[in-house]
Amino acid sequence: MYYATKRNNNTTRMVGLVTVVLVNIGAGVAIMNGFGSMVMSGPIESEVVIIEEIPELEDEPPPPPPIDVDLPPPPPQVILPDFVFETPPPQESAIRAEPVANPAPPPAVRPAPAPPAAVTLKSRPKPGRRFEKPEYPSAALRAGEEGDVVVSACVDKDGRMSDVKLIKSSGSQRLDDATLKGLARTRLDPAIGTDNKPIAMCNPPYQFTLTWDLEEAKNR
Repeated sequence: MYYATKRNNNTTRMVGLVTVVLVNIGAGVAIMNGFGSMVMSGPIESEVVIIEEIPELEDEPPPPPPIDVDLPPPPPQVILPDFVFETPPPQESAIRAEPVANPAPPPAVRPAPAPPAAVTLKSRPKPGRRFEKPEYPSAALRAGEEGDVVVSACVDKDGRMSDVKLIKSSGSQRLDDATLKGLARTRLDPAIGTDNKPIAMCNPPYQFTLTWDLEEAKNR
């Protein structure tokens, strides 16, 4: 009995020793693996999460209770009777077309008469049967003075001369003065227009040449 018990104790000790060794080996392997992973791996990245606190929503107050309003009763419904209206038959109205008289033609519009043509000069004034040559000055005749005197004058429809002006002298003052005075007292045949009627000639004025001739004066 004692031998058997001693043998059993030795077996138990061996099993415990083996178990302790295995446990130590496993712990060592585990520690080595943990340190190796810590050495091989880089720095551990960590994320920071900010947790915002959500404010609590206050409960809305309940709506006010409805107000009871006393409405008047609806008016009574009136039912109208059905009315039947008799429509008279349409009457055919005879339309009489009255003849329309043709409007009178408008009166003929007579064209306005053409304005008369402007009268222009047809013939100039000239000495005629009513023309009287001024008398030869006796002093000029004794001095033997002669020559032509050119004047300008306005001649009216009757042939009378006015506004007589000297344009060219004869060289003798006595003959020039006698010309200006004598022509204002005599008459010419007036100018004739394109309508064959006498017209005045003032613009431009009429130019007239009076010749003083000694031989003619002696024969008179």
